[in-house]
Amino acid sequence: MKLFGTVQSFDAIKGQREIKPETGIDPIRFEKNAVLWDKNVLPTVGQRLSYEEGTNETHQPRALNLRTV
Repeated sequence: MKLFGTVQSFDAIKGQREIKPETGIDPIRFEKNAVLWDKNVLPTVGQRLSYEEGTNETHQPRALNLRTV
């Protein structure tokens, strides 16, 4: 299911980012490899994205398959 949110924080050095879902739930993390466009063009704070919800290898919630809207 496609969800929408806004990039809330972004740390290019650590590779840690968060997206604030439009549904009002707590922010969810995403990793650079979840971005489905040019990996050299990083998401910016305030940018609206679509994503799918999933988990990482330790079963923590993650945003996956991020696309620009």
